[in-house]
Amino acid sequence: MKFIVFGEDWASHPSSTQHLFSELAKNHEIHWINSIGMRKPRFKRNDLERVWSKFKQLFSQSNHTAIKTPSTMQVYKLPVLPWHNNTLVKRYNSWIFSQYFKGIQNNEPIIYWLSVPTAQYLFTKKVHDKLIYYCGDDFNALAGVDAHLVAPFEKNLINKADLIYVISQFLMNKMPHYKTKMLSHGVSYDLFTSHTDIAPEINALNGPVVGFYGSINAWLDMTLLTALAAQRPHYQLVLVGDIVACTSQLLQFKNVTHVPAVEHQRLVTFSAHWDVSILPFVNNAQIRACDPLKLKEYLAVGTPIVATQFPAVMRYESEIYIAKTQAEFISKVDEVLSLDKTQLNTLKLAQRHIAQDHSWQSKALAVEHDISTLNHGL
Repeated sequence: MKFIVFGEDWASHPSSTQHLFSELAKNHEIHWINSIGMRKPRFKRNDLERVWSKFKQLFSQSNHTAIKTPSTMQVYKLPVLPWHNNTLVKRYNSWIFSQYFKGIQNNEPIIYWLSVPTAQYLFTKKVHDKLIYYCGDDFNALAGVDAHLVAPFEKNLINKADLIYVISQFLMNKMPHYKTKMLSHGVSYDLFTSHTDIAPEINALNGPVVGFYGSINAWLDMTLLTALAAQRPHYQLVLVGDIVACTSQLLQFKNVTHVPAVEHQRLVTFSAHWDVSILPFVNNAQIRACDPLKLKEYLAVGTPIVATQFPAVMRYESEIYIAKTQAEFISKVDEVLSLDKTQLNTLKLAQRHIAQDHSWQSKALAVEHDISTLNHGL
């Protein structure tokens, strides 16, 4: 099969789409198009820096190592403009796409896979082509997205799509059920169950280590984390990832360690060696619609997990310690740290049993089966 994929910038961060197509690339032809944008830049510093960064990417090689690029995949950086609701810009962007892909859009069927709804106008779908919408977020609530810009494109994409994948029940409820399937996030199971040395960044920490990795953003409950650090000074709180939100108050505590984002392959050297994995999310629309990648990775590692209450973790409430309040969250961390070896081993086996059924290999096989069924009209 031949795929043309509209996703985020390849290797910018290890997203579900990238993991999935790393597997699909083993057997299929993949043409990956870096993000064409889902917001109109304004004359603000952050937006101008983003535009300049995208411009420089057109003429440079990426130094990111978040995820390896398969040898069978071609990655494209199209010089498109992000003002997608402008008629002239749409014509220009469509022309740019046609110039890059006129040799690829032949009589062979193409599967257009869109994780970015604003891409839906760039191409003309032929009768034998298929259009798949992979909806991994609620764009009405997603930080950094212009919801008013994206909404009409998403509506058209939902109408035109032959198949829609969603990652949560929240998103499932927004879609036409007759052509929508659940495709929850997976895990690199072999990686996150492997035996590794401890990351040197946390090797010298004394006391129980409570850890989180991922973007340190506004969706983290900073008040909760600050309370945890303040009330449990003998616990070491480790945060691995890029800082996007204000963390000045939290990082003042001596028992809080921040480690800048590391490549995906190294995450297990942290999570397999700290004592508690945490998911301290706030209760907002974005979190209610999400299925965090790190959830399945935490499960595969088998370290006890403490989480705030949100839909994605409620499916595994027998294997995850879920807290409704700040005080309960801290109490759950205490409880986890009091488990004996037998209890920890039993919990690890249960968590890994769940993760084993969600490998990226199994997700790719499911997609192949669905598309084969779609192509045969069954």
